[in-house]
Amino acid sequence: MIRIYTLITAVALSLAPLGSAACSYMRPNTLCGRQSPPPASAAASSYELPLPAIPSSLRTPHQRASYLIEHFWDGMDFSRTHLSRDSALIEQNFVNYLSLFPHADTASHKPAVRHLIEAAATDAEALSLVMHFAEKYLYEQGSPMLCEEYFIGFLEAYIDSPRPDEYEKIRPAYLLENARKNRPGMTAADFGYEGRDGRQTRLHDTPGQRLLLLFYDPDCVHCRQTVALLQADARLRYLVDSGELTVLAVYSDGDRELWERSAGHIPTDWIDAFDTGEIAAGDLYVMPAMPSIYLLDAEKRVVGKDITPQRLFELLE
Repeated sequence: MIRIYTLITAVALSLAPLGSAACSYMRPNTLCGRQSPPPASAAASSYELPLPAIPSSLRTPHQRASYLIEHFWDGMDFSRTHLSRDSALIEQNFVNYLSLFPHADTASHKPAVRHLIEAAATDAEALSLVMHFAEKYLYEQGSPMLCEEYFIGFLEAYIDSPRPDEYEKIRPAYLLENARKNRPGMTAADFGYEGRDGRQTRLHDTPGQRLLLLFYDPDCVHCRQTVALLQADARLRYLVDSGELTVLAVYSDGDRELWERSAGHIPTDWIDAFDTGEIAAGDLYVMPAMPSIYLLDAEKRVVGKDITPQRLFELLE
């Protein structure tokens, strides 16, 4: 069982000595709005690397966490393959390492990741393990630590490394291309759609102070559950009723008969739309699972990408 220990986060945030009463768990406020797994009550296992000593000159939590992620792996000699190829050891320490990212300065993330990739690249199997856990925890749906922005840093560092060959970089390059689409702060890719009334318009021409873009499939049970969950939220209903939020539900798989048969499944005060083919033709959006939720601002810039309903509710507050 993979756990995050209270000590890791406490050291990053507290100026108190190790083992003091100040070492209480503090849940990170992450860039991606996700929560780390809850702390374990068990004592630290033998899988934990020793933490580097933090210079006393680093006084703020951000400075201390930034130093920790830069030096977290200093205690790991990746050439000692009985350690670097130990999947349980790497996984536990990788999760502890990631738990520090929300507390560190954003500018420190990429240099720290590049330092790890460079160190792990001394052994191809160890590097493969690191990238496996980066994908598992930062990119796979359902991970409580999912954060595409962090994952992009790992992909970029891996692709820039001279150690993997070009064949080994094919899949990471594909994942990076997808991850870079419609990132928070970017203008969402435009596409045309047809509404239930037969009118055709485009995403960028859709009015709204904010726009909830929901990609769904009429046959998807989870999609129907998510629609019901969103429709039941009082805050979301208020924003829709007041005109402050537009909800655009888009079916993009091209089966017009299925879409037409499903009329009435989407709330009448939402826009129920059929993609005219641009999304698939241009590979504009990556939808690893249905439904896929985006939140856009008035300028159609992405505020939240492929977010959970819970994260959507947070962003709408």
